[in-house]
Amino acid sequence: MANLCLGALERLRSFLLASDGINAALAQISARDGIHLPALSDQTILAQNVASDLADENLAVIYPAVHVYCDRMDNQQLEKFRKFSGRLLLAAEVRVSREQIAGLDQELARYMEAVADVLGAHHGQWTENVAYGGGYEVQFRETRLGGRNFIATAKVEIELQAHE
Repeated sequence: MANLCLGALERLRSFLLASDGINAALAQISARDGIHLPALSDQTILAQNVASDLADENLAVIYPAVHVYCDRMDNQQLEKFRKFSGRLLLAAEVRVSREQIAGLDQELARYMEAVADVLGAHHGQWTENVAYGGGYEVQFRETRLGGRNFIATAKVEIELQAHE
């Protein structure tokens, strides 16, 4: 079952890092809104579930960042006699940080829009055993102080159908 999550995470990360991925979406949003949004890279799109305060203390963190991870597996036994048949819930957690709190929520919303644009372009079969129907839920969390800067976080929960 771990391979279902790992395969789905790698696909999600590859979609975000692709030439038509999150940076292309950020460029369109930047042009539309007349602002500059820093691009993301393989060093800032991480397959890792770590709290931002722990990351700040123990890792060389670069913001903005997107952390992708498997949040939940729900074996609903939709297909009888399979080891797993149900839902995978992946998370893409977007984190932005700056010295001033002003404009932080707007910046976070634009990065979330870019993630949603990438998801919208990748409905369908992700791997042999994992498919994405297009559904997701966004949870915006409160802005807080992290180290010397403010951190704003939002989590996109992505529902996939999987079987093994």
